[in-house]
Amino acid sequence: MERQATLKEKFSIFGSRTVGRAPRRVPEEGPGGGLSKAEFMDKVRQSHEACQRGDFQGAVSLYSDALLADPQNCILYSNRSAALLKLGRHQAALDDASRARVLNPKWPKVR
Repeated sequence: MERQATLKEKFSIFGSRTVGRAPRRVPEEGPGGGLSKAEFMDKVRQSHEACQRGDFQGAVSLYSDALLADPQNCILYSNRSAALLKLGRHQAALDDASRARVLNPKWPKVR
């Protein structure tokens, strides 16, 4: 019997997991942007902190850097979309939200 993924597994910062599909992994030394796993995690942390400070331009830049290492991460696209929206960059925000939805149609923040 196949086990159900927990909420933490479904919505981890490494992207969503669907039952029956192997999770994606950020390589120790990723090809995109050359970020290590630790550097990737640091970019994600910094981008969240930038949003909390209201530094949406900085957050967009940091989310973009993280997306170089994990371009299939719907959560990063969703978060960058929110930051772009705060900057008034509506088309870019819509593009990122659409990309997040393509990557994971069940992601609740893009419905």
